[in-house]
Parts: sequence; C-alpha cells; structure tokens
Amino acid sequence: MKYLLFNIIFASCFIQMVYSQNVPSWKEGYLDIHHINTGRGNATFIVFPDGTTMLIDAGDNNRIDERSVEPKPNNEITVAECIVDYIKYFMPQKHKNNIDYCLITHFHSDHLGAVFKNKVSEGDYYLTGITEVHHLLPILSLVDRGYQYMCPDEANRTFSNYKKFVNYVTSYDSVKRESFNVGSSRQFALKYLFDKYNTIFKVQNIYANGQLWISNRHEKCSLFPEIKTLAKDNMLRENMLSCVLKLRYGNFSYYTGGDIPGYPGIGKATWHDVESLVAQEVGHVEVAVLNHHGYEDTTNENFVSILSPQVFIAHTWNAAHLNHSVLNRMLSKSLYSYDRDIYVTNVHLAAKIVTGNLINRLKSMQGHIMVRVEKGGDRYWVFVLDDSIFGSYNLLLKSGPYECKCRE
Repeated sequence: MKYLLFNIIFASCFIQMVYSQNVPSWKEGYLDIHHINTGRGNATFIVFPDGTTMLIDAGDNNRIDERSVEPKPNNEITVAECIVDYIKYFMPQKHKNNIDYCLITHFHSDHLGAVFKNKVSEGDYYLTGITEVHHLLPILSLVDRGYQYMCPDEANRTFSNYKKFVNYVTSYDSVKRESFNVGSSRQFALKYLFDKYNTIFKVQNIYANGQLWISNRHEKCSLFPEIKTLAKDNMLRENMLSCVLKLRYGNFSYYTGGDIPGYPGIGKATWHDVESLVAQEVGHVEVAVLNHHGYEDTTNENFVSILSPQVFIAHTWNAAHLNHSVLNRMLSKSLYSYDRDIYVTNVHLAAKIVTGNLINRLKSMQGHIMVRVEKGGDRYWVFVLDDSIFGSYNLLLKSGPYECKCRE
C-alpha cells in the first residue's frame, strides 16, 4: 500500500513539474513564432533570428455570445493587455522597448480591434486591439494593405478608428506607416544582424489586394477583373484582399495569409477562389496557418496538397471555426502522404459536437501555440502554452523535433 501511495505522489509531482515548466528564453539564432490566444481574434508575434520583432494582427472583435469562446485568460483585462504581456514575456531582453514591425493583414475587427470604450482625446480614436497595443508597447513600423484599393468607407467604425489612429501616431509618435508591397522581400528585413542571417532568412510578400507575386517572372499579376465591371452580387469582399506572407529560414518555411478564401460563394465567379493561385506561388511549407480560422470557405484541396505542411495552426474562437470538411481535408492522406499535426487555439463546444471523433485527431485544442526553429532552420518544435492565467505561460505540450522536408 505504501508503495502505491509513493507512486501516486511521485506521479503527481512529476506531472506538476512537467506542466509548470517554462519555455527556455529566445536566444540568437532561434526563430520563434507565437500564436497568441485571446479568444477574440488573431495575434501572431515573431522573433527573427537576429532579435528583430514583428506582430501580425492584434484583433479584438468584442464578440461575447453563445457562438464565441470565453475571453482568454478572462474578461477583466483587455485583449491588448494580454497580447503585450505575452510579448514582453517572450521578446529578447535587449529589445523590450518596442515592436519593430506590425502587419495588419486586412481591415476586420478580429485582426484590428473594435471595442469602442476608452477614447484617446488627443487623437480622437479608441484604444482597441492594435491601437491599444501601440500605447502599451510602441510600434516602430506599421504596415497594412493600403488605402488605394476597395477600402471600407468612413461609415465603417472599425476602419475609421484605425485611420484616426494612424493619422495621429504617424504625426506625433514617429511611427512609420507603409502599404504592403507585394513582391518585396525587404519590407520586413532583419534589423540587427542583417549580414549574418540575410542569406538564409527572409520574409517574402506574396499577395494582397488582388495582386499576386510571380517569382519566376519577377512580376505581379492581377487575379480580379476591374472593379467597375463587377455586378454588386459578385463584388470583392475584404477577406479576399488580405496580405499573404511566406517566411523562410534555412529549410524551414511558414505561411500566413489572413482570411483569403478558397471557395467561391454560391453563384460567385471562380476567381473568388484566392487560395488556389496563392498556393501555387507559395509552394510547400513546414507550418501553415489556416486562412479565415478554418472557416467553411477555406482550406481547399489545392491549398492543402500544394502547401503539404507537417504542422497546421488555426486561430479559432467561434463555433463555426475548424469546419468539419476543412478538418477532413487537412487530415486526408489522399492529398499528401506523410503525417501532419494540427494545433488550434480554442475548440468551441459546438465545433466538438459537429466534428465528432475527428476532433480527437487534433494535436492540441487549447492554448497559445509557439513554433521554435533551431539555428540554421533544419529542425523545429511546437510548444503549447497555458492561456488560463494572466502573466503565466506554463508549458502544456512540447512536440518535436520536426525535421524539415525541404521540397524546393
């Protein structure tokens, strides 16, 4: 009996020890990619191998209903406070005063922020999502898809608030704001050790606003007809204009593409499928973030088979996210033969019911998701971190190492 009691106590202590571990700090040569879970939208924080930092989106959709998951870690702190606390915890010590780059993939609240409670009188805008992140941790360079193509009008409160913020901080906070430059591999460049890592690391701008970079021709091509020729019921949607990136580090590669769709809506033209043509240019990647949170209009067979990642990651916060058919396609060995793991930030109870036993094939269903690529880019790990306690990011799961399957 005493041996049984000893074994129980030992096992309990071991589990507590494992689940209270922290991820070792970033060090030069690591590429760290953090998918921060707030339950309210997308936020991805990246530390380049030389310590350059980048934030992709900082959404706060303010959705509190039965279709949405609970805020993480709770509703007592703002989304921006959660994002900034996480970033400060994991960013390089000597670069804690600011974020080098921020990319807003498109102008929707779950990527931008739309909580209109706390107004800044000097700039006449509200602190929400990305605007509050900047107040808590200044951003040096802000990039968005630009204002020249199919922008929301001023009646759109989310976009109007963002524009007021941009106007103020570029005038008074010395923030540099640029439009996303399709085809560029220098817009998000290494800032600190460029010569040391430039030959093996780059962030390639692939697509935005209907413009796709064709690398073998060194030119952009347009995917859409002229706007003036389109009927109202066949008009472009904001998601279709999202900014798409491919990040490379040695043999490692990573895809993220905002909310671009892969299936035209009912009665829509075939060019509403943005994923398929983008996938042809992106090619194989090791890690792919699902477009549009794994919603039903994304992750088509072309996208899955061409990118053929070992790891899928999804920012999910709604009952409709991680659609059953999407999950089937991701898991299909008919599209590519080798194993793949799927990590998501949340799974709504309704999604669990609809997907049934398929949901049990996910590698992880809850938490912040971090990818760490070792120096040189040949191997990487995936860590799942606890999202339930503010300021505490205990390690829940460590997977890897994954060996890169370089196919280019």
